[in-house]
Amino acid sequence: MQGRHLYEYAVIRVVPRVEREEFINVGIILFSKKADYIRAKYVIDE
Repeated sequence: MQGRHLYEYAVIRVVPRVEREEFINVGIILFSKKADYIRAKYVIDE
């Protein structure tokens, strides 16, 4: 069994129209200090 680690994340958003309060989630950043891990992944569908 592997040890447990605390992971924190942040969602990456694109805001095409601020005045209309629109946003699109396009990615995520995942981080763990104890596991010495940080990764970012994004996908933009044209």
